[in-house]
Amino acid sequence: MFRMAVGHSGDIDPVVAIGEALGRCERELGGDRARAGLLFCTYDTDVQPLVAAVRAAHPDIQLAGSTSAGEMTSVLGFQEDSVALALFASDTIEITAGFGEGVSAGPAAAARAALDRALAGTTQPPRLCIAVPCITGDDPTDTLRELQGALGPDVPVLGGGSAPRTPPDEPRVARQFCNDSVLEDAAVVLLFSGPLSFSFGVDTGWRPIGARGRVTESVGNVIRTIDDEPALAFYQRYLGEGGRPTPANPLAVYEGAGDDFYLRVPLASDVDAGTVVVTGGIPNGVEVRLTVAVTDEIFAGTKSAIDKARAGFPGPAGPAAALVFSCAIRKLVLGTRTGREVDIARTELGEDVPISGFYCFGEIAPIAPGATRFHNETVVAVLIGESA
Repeated sequence: MFRMAVGHSGDIDPVVAIGEALGRCERELGGDRARAGLLFCTYDTDVQPLVAAVRAAHPDIQLAGSTSAGEMTSVLGFQEDSVALALFASDTIEITAGFGEGVSAGPAAAARAALDRALAGTTQPPRLCIAVPCITGDDPTDTLRELQGALGPDVPVLGGGSAPRTPPDEPRVARQFCNDSVLEDAAVVLLFSGPLSFSFGVDTGWRPIGARGRVTESVGNVIRTIDDEPALAFYQRYLGEGGRPTPANPLAVYEGAGDDFYLRVPLASDVDAGTVVVTGGIPNGVEVRLTVAVTDEIFAGTKSAIDKARAGFPGPAGPAAALVFSCAIRKLVLGTRTGREVDIARTELGEDVPISGFYCFGEIAPIAPGATRFHNETVVAVLIGESA
């Protein structure tokens, strides 16, 4: 038996909100014991009472979560300034949480500590890792590389970066939750071990245009040259002289010879130096293309991610739960139509599959087996159920 119950409340009082979310979850569980949970809430929420309430109601629960730029569930759809809680019950699948502090100083060490804590609580082989780390520095891939390297290529790492305020204000600090702890510079994971069935889908909706260029010099998240010319000149081939990169035109990044790519969003550019700063690192030698999208294409990307996950789900029983991680920049681009993303998920998955997720600060998913990457402006859909 595997079940996910979802509670969601928009009450401005965090104590009332978590009470409502817990109450709905417990009604849905119908007496089944909750073994683990995922908690998402806005940055400005007083987090400690939420964590304390969940742990008081379920003292031995394995709890993970983070602050978000918006919450989405099958209960209330898309909300801002709300509290979303998913509780997992199973008598066969082990679900364990772990955290590691000090991501900004040592991302690999923090990731390893989080995974070690989660692995210490399970007796079965790990199958799936959900990660909600703090995203700091120029390139968060060291955190993901350590998680994937320790778990091996057959255990995917999926999730999203914990989100600060959007648009970000100072101090730009996100929070992560693990069991009783509320953290600010941590990697947090929720590890599923045992007879688990799962699938995932990843898509964006953005279309690459024009010829590929090769990144010939980059440092961290600063692209200096593409095809041995200033990086800004690559953009201006399409945007015209004086054109400046914007989040509406992220770069598609190709690490191999195929057509699979991940996105990098431009944050700033320097006219004099000709450089472009992007969200997340970008390696030297990769190929890039400019991308474009209209609103309907962005929603088509949402549907595509869900459909890929549905098509890949093993076994005849179908999924018992869905997790959706979408980008905070997608929310900003979509504006008042943001709620359609979770509406698409509900339509595609049907009323019987509970959904929980959040708008995050970069998404986490493989682009090939064992090749976990940090994404921008992307949707990651994860379907979970029990193996037959």
